[in-house]
Amino acid sequence: MSKVGIIANPAAGKDIRRLVSYASLTDNREKTDLVRRIILGIDSTGVDEILLMPDYYGLGARALSGLRRENIRARISILDMKVSGTQEDSTTAMRLMKELDVGCTVTVGGDGTNRAVVKGDRSIPLVTVSTGTNNVFPAMVEATTAGVAAGVVTRGVIDLTGVVTTHKRLIVTRNGEETDMALIDVVVLEQPFIGARAVWKLSEVKHIVCTRAEPGSIGLSCIGGSVYPVRPEDDYGLLVELGEGNIRVKAAVLPGIIQEIGIKSFKLINLGEEVELAYKPCLIALDGERELMVKAQDEVKVRLERDGPHVVDINKAVTEAATQGFFTSRD
Repeated sequence: MSKVGIIANPAAGKDIRRLVSYASLTDNREKTDLVRRIILGIDSTGVDEILLMPDYYGLGARALSGLRRENIRARISILDMKVSGTQEDSTTAMRLMKELDVGCTVTVGGDGTNRAVVKGDRSIPLVTVSTGTNNVFPAMVEATTAGVAAGVVTRGVIDLTGVVTTHKRLIVTRNGEETDMALIDVVVLEQPFIGARAVWKLSEVKHIVCTRAEPGSIGLSCIGGSVYPVRPEDDYGLLVELGEGNIRVKAAVLPGIIQEIGIKSFKLINLGEEVELAYKPCLIALDGERELMVKAQDEVKVRLERDGPHVVDINKAVTEAATQGFFTSRD
């Protein structure tokens, strides 16, 4: 039986960065419409079952209430799980989807949402739909097409070679024990407490470790991309130390906010390589959100690996399906 999961985060894109930049807003009404279009896209491919994550706003239930269920072939249900209203919901939902043998999961959210999802399972292919603020990991894509891509992947219509790629990730260890992970960047902040979770004050940033650094993206990884671009497919990452040096770059650190930043040093990091974060005490942000307090006596290291989530290239997926004649019928 073919199954597709949908994890939509109602909290994505509502952090403090919207007050200090020119970011657009994807409200929950728009997210509800996105989920509807994803469902319709999935159903058009003949998938047997669609599973939705429950959430505090009820995105899934609201999306279903606006659909003509008699016109939908797939069985649709909401996962039976306790809702906490935190990132843990996305992690729990992904674990359940793994147990229920879901073939592909569509995520609706930002970098933080996808990080939470991946902490639940890294083996299920992801189709990502961006709704957060400074997003690098999820794609800006029409939700209907995202649903179609998830459907053809789940049903085994296409050869996944070249369509699904394994993303890099950063593994954080503290005092020898694996503590957390990031998909895009680990950022060291000169900050004594967590406060607002989103990172928006550049003056606090001391080091940035990136899996990818693209000058065309938005956010802190864009700083690294302005120094030395690193693509998702490159088998290395980047470590950047901010401060006064002989390099200055311009980068889009927030939507509509382009700043000039001093770079003290930078270096490439190979797969499997571990770097120690020497600036302590500090606060560590993972994929744009403050997460870990580090004491002066803590030993914190970050290791780059290519064992992250399997990510679907949406355009390649639907193109390959068309090449196979999946969308064509003849008399």
